[in-house]
Amino acid sequence: MTEQQLQRRIPYLDALRVMACILVLLVHAPMLHVDEYYNHPSTAYAIYITLITVSSKLFFLISGALLLPVTKPWRQFLKRRLGVVLIPLAVWSIIYLLEHAFLLHNFTPRLLISILFNPVEGSLWFVYVMVVIYCCMPLMSRCIDAIGKRGVEVVLVLWALSSLIPYQHGIFIEASQFSHNMLSGFANYFGYVLLGYYLHHYPLPIFTREHGWKFTLLFLFGIVVMPLFEFTVQSHYGISWQQHIDTITNDVSINDVMMATLLFSLVQHYYPTTYSDGRAHRFAKLTTHVSICTYGIYLGHMLVMRQLVWPFTRTWLGHWWWFPDGIICAMVTLVITYAIMRAIYCLPCSKYIIGR
Repeated sequence: MTEQQLQRRIPYLDALRVMACILVLLVHAPMLHVDEYYNHPSTAYAIYITLITVSSKLFFLISGALLLPVTKPWRQFLKRRLGVVLIPLAVWSIIYLLEHAFLLHNFTPRLLISILFNPVEGSLWFVYVMVVIYCCMPLMSRCIDAIGKRGVEVVLVLWALSSLIPYQHGIFIEASQFSHNMLSGFANYFGYVLLGYYLHHYPLPIFTREHGWKFTLLFLFGIVVMPLFEFTVQSHYGISWQQHIDTITNDVSINDVMMATLLFSLVQHYYPTTYSDGRAHRFAKLTTHVSICTYGIYLGHMLVMRQLVWPFTRTWLGHWWWFPDGIICAMVTLVITYAIMRAIYCLPCSKYIIGR
């Protein structure tokens, strides 16, 4: 990567992209044994999964920070974004179809037919959602211009309130006989994208003496108090262990919203703002070179994990212990997948295989 290319990048977003990629691997590493966790409740696993399921949400925040507001004509914007997202998705979907057909022996015509609407590999769901959001980003930009900063704050507050919906099955169960309510229209992934835009342009004053304690209480409420509430107070309502886990890992739940906001703000505050100073250059080779391959790592990591790393952990690690073995599995997958994607990156048409 040339010095000019390096200067166009935003260091803290590169670091966040690498962090999100590692968290994705940590989430998927124990999937081979996920049924064991549901059948044998573990407080440690509940804490672990609560802390790492923020992975994909960070990618939504990064997209909002990078792409909003859209300044290019909408045709040019969509052509540029979808070209480096959809073509790699199609390439890897075909690779996964071949894996299903020749290695897993569970290929069905339905997999091929549904490829336009459903991911062949479950981990690719994020890309399908993100494609829809890309198509709506020009419209989101017009709305942001129309309502201004204060309007964006109002929308984000309503969206944050909607993130309490997954926790309503206990205390409010008698008033929740219907699947929709006043705030359910706000409970979607667009909120993460809008939050990323807001945090990038208006960093939260969480490190100030005047406001820091308020944000500390807010983060404690979302990240600690609500999951504790789920496993203690709401445990008296006949809710299964799996339902508790599904609540705290819901894609739009208060703990994920607060965790994503906290991680984004911490990295934004402490990471170098540019690559122009010497301190930043020490991080450049460490994060930027991995960051440019993160989409490819996201697309291909399940193939590497399933065909190479899981057999290794079964053979050499013996009995699976979800915490240490999961970390080993995730790190080995990261190294192998990064090496593959880095080699592909050197090819002329690499952006159509691993994206950008």
